[in-house]
Amino acid sequence: MSKPSARVTVGQGRQPFACTVCRGELFSVREIKLNTTGAEFFNMGWANASADGLVCDGCGYVHTFVSGSVELWQSEGGYPERS
Repeated sequence: MSKPSARVTVGQGRQPFACTVCRGELFSVREIKLNTTGAEFFNMGWANASADGLVCDGCGYVHTFVSGSVELWQSEGGYPERS
C-alpha cells in the first residue's frame, strides 16, 4: 500500500522535485523491487534489492531513486522555494 500523495525533496540539499515529463509536483511513493524475471530464472537475482519509486499524480510516470534519497515534504520544516 502506498502513502498519500505528497510533494518530495531529493538529495542532501532537499531540492524540490518535479516530474520530468509533466512538471507535476505531487507523487505517490512506493518501494520498487529491482529483480527481473530473467535474472530470477537464472538464479542471479539481487538479494532484496529495491529502490524508491515516485509515481507522478499528473501523468503516472515512475521516477526511480536509490532507497533513502527521497524525503516527503515536512510541513513543519517548510518546502524549499523554487528558484
